[in-house]
Amino acid sequence: MLPQLFKHPDYAEDQPSAHTILTIHCLHRGFTAGTIIGLASPFARIAFTTILRRPSPALPLPWTARLLSSAAIGSLGGTAVTGVGMVARMWGRDEIEWQDRSWRILANKTQNREDDWSAGGIVIGAMALGLATRRGAGVGLPLGKASLGGAAVGSLLGTVGHVLTSSNSVEEVENKVIAGEGPLAHEAKR
Repeated sequence: MLPQLFKHPDYAEDQPSAHTILTIHCLHRGFTAGTIIGLASPFARIAFTTILRRPSPALPLPWTARLLSSAAIGSLGGTAVTGVGMVARMWGRDEIEWQDRSWRILANKTQNREDDWSAGGIVIGAMALGLATRRGAGVGLPLGKASLGGAAVGSLLGTVGHVLTSSNSVEEVENKVIAGEGPLAHEAKR
């Protein structure tokens, strides 16, 4: 997604739009991470009520709607938390640090492939749930929440799809880091 939108120069200090690239990347990752937490919350609620042996109050929505609603809320929360975290982490940093991080994101082919899969999942999920809701075959949620929940679940499924079809093994990545190659090589030198 990002390499198609932004050019990747030969040197990090020449990277344009560094703030925009890093912000988009962090918010996108937060959207997916928040979805994971959001999807886990209904199960956690059931587990806690079972452990405490308290009857769970009747919930007005069916399971599918509850999961989509939780995914939608979680994705927004994850995006917000990641945005605040990025600002806190990068506050007062020099421009070259923004450029270096952005340049490394664009140089990381595995990360770019994951971004593409996740972005595709967002579009497909939002469209599928949005169209289903508009046609009356939705899950009992308003159009906006159903579309956001579909986008959130699509993002997560895109990430899972990338992981399942990825050709990079852990050993290949570790070998590149040890040899001083690849996008993680700078971490091994510290």
